[in-house]
Amino acid sequence: MKRKSRGMDRLIGFFIVGTMVLIILAVLMGSYFFGFIGFLRVMGVEYESCWAICLFLFFVFVFGSITELFSKVLTFLMKNARLDKVLFVTSAAFIDIFFIFLSVYIADLLVSGITVSILAVTLLSVLFFLMESALDSQFLRKKTS
Repeated sequence: MKRKSRGMDRLIGFFIVGTMVLIILAVLMGSYFFGFIGFLRVMGVEYESCWAICLFLFFVFVFGSITELFSKVLTFLMKNARLDKVLFVTSAAFIDIFFIFLSVYIADLLVSGITVSILAVTLLSVLFFLMESALDSQFLRKKTS
């Protein structure tokens, strides 16, 4: 009898932990999505539906992951060039912002249900860069090492 009870307790515990993780992920993704919609409204971006925004974000992340490889390669090559610390950090930040800009601009071209101005693409690129560098706790350590 104890064996069945212990197995059932583990199953219930796993279910509760899994449900909590799903709720936390849903809250995080929802706040990110609705925060992104708020940013787009402030910037005056026109969109037809929420699915257009979802597709736009999907393309940004797909092309962002591809262009990030190029960014990392250029940063690695600059690291071996032994530049001044300030010059290296600013040029690495410029390269990251440029490739983020490129991925956002390509996503804007591909999604027909959303119209983003160049100013909004630029600000969105800087915002994505700031979010990425804030979430990456070793940003300055990796760039300067």
